[in-house]
Amino acid sequence: MMGTRLMLASGVTALSTAPALAEVDSRDQQIAELRSMVETLQTEVDVLRSENDNDWLTQQRSEQIRGLIQDVLADADTRANLQGDGATSGYDGGFVVQSADGKFKLKVNGQMQARFMYNEAAGLNHDYGFELRRTKLSFAGHIGDPSFTYKMTVVNQRNAQGDNDPGEGMYMEDAWISRSCDDGCYWVLGQTKAPFLREQLASSSAQLAVERSMLNNQFTYGWAQGFEVGNKGDDFWWRAWVGDGPNSANVQSQNDALGDSIAVLARADWRLDGTWSDWKSLTARGKGDSAFIGAAFQWYNGDSQEYGGFRGTNSYGFTVDGSMTRGDWTAYAAFMWASGASGGDRNDAWGVLAQIGRNISDDTQLFARYELGTIDGYNPDDMSAITVGVNHWMTTGRTIKWTTDFGYGFETITNGGADGNPAADYTSSGNGWRADGAGEDGQWLLRTQMQLLF
Repeated sequence: MMGTRLMLASGVTALSTAPALAEVDSRDQQIAELRSMVETLQTEVDVLRSENDNDWLTQQRSEQIRGLIQDVLADADTRANLQGDGATSGYDGGFVVQSADGKFKLKVNGQMQARFMYNEAAGLNHDYGFELRRTKLSFAGHIGDPSFTYKMTVVNQRNAQGDNDPGEGMYMEDAWISRSCDDGCYWVLGQTKAPFLREQLASSSAQLAVERSMLNNQFTYGWAQGFEVGNKGDDFWWRAWVGDGPNSANVQSQNDALGDSIAVLARADWRLDGTWSDWKSLTARGKGDSAFIGAAFQWYNGDSQEYGGFRGTNSYGFTVDGSMTRGDWTAYAAFMWASGASGGDRNDAWGVLAQIGRNISDDTQLFARYELGTIDGYNPDDMSAITVGVNHWMTTGRTIKWTTDFGYGFETITNGGADGNPAADYTSSGNGWRADGAGEDGQWLLRTQMQLLF
């Protein structure tokens, strides 16, 4: 630009100082040179104007983009405010929605168990078929304060379709609210698993075999309504519970079947190794070494109930259990005892359960379980069965598990009993075992199941 201006100035000076009477050819040449310089200047001016225009357009475009970004951010803030002032959501052991201040939290989990069973018992027709053993949806979290927690689990009744009673549809398992303190103390009010058998307290999704043992079916308190208080420390966990009695879920206070029934339970667990999260599973998958010892006591008084090998109005009993995981091996054992009475008659029953598992790869586990039960005054008084099988986890997050096991009964497997008499409660449609015919034994059971968790 500077060079062009100098050329123009020189040309003008030369023209102004040229003799007035210069020859025509010389003047025409100077005019031509001047015209050439003017055209060159015009070209450079056009280029500069174009560059300046582009700069202006670029600046204008930047301002437009900046305004668009601000509009998007403002819209995002508006949507976040509609969600509850910065609510967050995602997946963390379940689908989670939580407020920005952490005062409100909801976690949604689900479980599905699709199962096939085949049962062969002497003197009975063989029995086989598919079923959805469990289909659950649970909602848990806290409201207003992280120390106030809750859980509600809705379960599909597998006997509610087809030729079964259509009146039985959905029902509740867990339905409780809890308050915890910084020192480990807590209370729980509502419908929970009564704290007695550890096999029952461990989730159905964390069992070693396809289903819990026959002894668990006889001695468990299951889900029941009541009030629990406890303290969960670093190495010792105690809890006490008072409620309506064994298997008293989803009943009203004024209930003809239970009458004025009451039960008291107490349980204590010692952590020798591992973490309390290890205590929740009997497969020990994805866990390190652990060891636990536990014991519980129960007392019941009320209407006649079939529990622990006797149908009566009063019972008391206890259980002791322990588990250990070392490397690829995991083991669990439990002893159960109960004494039931009806009027002046009293009868005792006990059972022993032992199971062991070994990981043969990162995703595959072999296992075996033996159970023995005895009911005094009941003929036959012994139940003896073994179960062997395999677990295979099909996803890295342990969300899909395939389990197959085979069970064999060495003694006659029995079920039932009248009021005031010993009453076996080993079999159920849930575990797949059936009551043998009189004097028969050798029953066998094949089960295979696919489990989905989210």
